[in-house]
Amino acid sequence: MARNSFKYDEHWGLAQAWHNDTKVKPVLTLEDNYLTTWDIVPVELIENLKEITLPDGSIAYQGDKSGLSRLVCSDNHAIKIGQGYNPLTFSPINNAKFIELVRQSISGTAHKIVSVGSVRNRGRVFLSIELVGMEKFKAAGREFSAFLNFGNGHDKSSVLWVNTSNTAVVCDNTYSINLVSVENKAVSAGEDDDISIRQRHTKNADIKLPEIAKLVDKAIGVQGEFAIELDKLAEIEIPKTDAKALFAGFIGRNSVAEKLSTRATNTVDKLLELHVNGRGNNGRDLADAFNAVTDFYSHFSSGGKNINRQIVSSEYGAGLVAKQTFWNIVRNPQKRGELIVRGDALLTAN
Repeated sequence: MARNSFKYDEHWGLAQAWHNDTKVKPVLTLEDNYLTTWDIVPVELIENLKEITLPDGSIAYQGDKSGLSRLVCSDNHAIKIGQGYNPLTFSPINNAKFIELVRQSISGTAHKIVSVGSVRNRGRVFLSIELVGMEKFKAAGREFSAFLNFGNGHDKSSVLWVNTSNTAVVCDNTYSINLVSVENKAVSAGEDDDISIRQRHTKNADIKLPEIAKLVDKAIGVQGEFAIELDKLAEIEIPKTDAKALFAGFIGRNSVAEKLSTRATNTVDKLLELHVNGRGNNGRDLADAFNAVTDFYSHFSSGGKNINRQIVSSEYGAGLVAKQTFWNIVRNPQKRGELIVRGDALLTAN
């Protein structure tokens, strides 16, 4: 997996991450964490820099203003972040303002910071939080983990973003997973209930941070709403034959073929197995069906034993899309019925 953690990067967390390079802390606070140990400092870039000798023999430098700036770090000005930028079009958001955004977003809410750090030589910074009561919540008899993630790009590689996700940020890969999720949801807004907010680093972007904090405040209830929806699915029983047809219709939804391929048939069989015997499932209701699809695309869909490939697919690529698509379909009676009809036809043809 892509860490992109270099000389000047650190990751602090309450538990050791997969990369085994976490500085494990007993507690992390907004006042005491890795991002409070340094900040960005904009400096003006000078062109045609020349060394001159003053009348007293001392050395000085002179040059022309370029109109561009560059970010260095407060704890060591030799640490340069990204390339030059135009202050008229790019507005950096420093760590202090970033942390204040987090503070305002969760004001009055019991919380626990679980992960904070930087990657790309401090080009990207992140902070992940568990809201008390959300960190392990149950829906349809199952436990889910939920994180409120904040990310910011000092090097122009990323917008400032906030999301709710079951993936905490611990490295550049998990940062990108959540960033792409935010970007995708910006295109397809309203298709799910996750909080997904982004702010480009345009001029005076920091002025918008209080409004973003108000929007993020909605995140506290998001996972609870998901739990309610999943509990509703747990109340809708589905016969095993209809469940198999639902899976067949879902797998064959984008195909014009009149019957399933061998690979598709095997996938349907695996989904049905997970529906009946998957963790926490008994093959009774639509929550079991949703859990089967989630389990399949989280652990089995990429094939083989390449764990990294499966993680990227599940949280970043085709697996993520499939889980989100099924979630939207299974809650819609009309779409659900159409898939069952389609699946019946495909299974009969086989």
